[in-house]
Amino acid sequence: MKNLRTFLLPALVVVVGAGSAFATHTSKDSSKVIRQGYAFHPNETPKCIPSGKQCETVGVVTCTGNVGMGPETLYDINGTSCPSALKERIVK
Repeated sequence: MKNLRTFLLPALVVVVGAGSAFATHTSKDSSKVIRQGYAFHPNETPKCIPSGKQCETVGVVTCTGNVGMGPETLYDINGTSCPSALKERIVK
């Protein structure tokens, strides 16, 4: 019985640790959403111009693209406005 306990307990700890690692990794990746970026041009109609570039909702570096006026910050569209700046998409 003692030999079984000395083998089973470390094996159980390894299995629980691996399961926790996979569960944590999945939740981090699920918070990122890929969106098309839109440039905000307040004097044009429509004000949000599609860039054709894919960006993410979560990240550190601001997503930029060239939509006719040089490099511009790209935004997520919400109805007819572009309120939220997007982040660069990191491809793994």
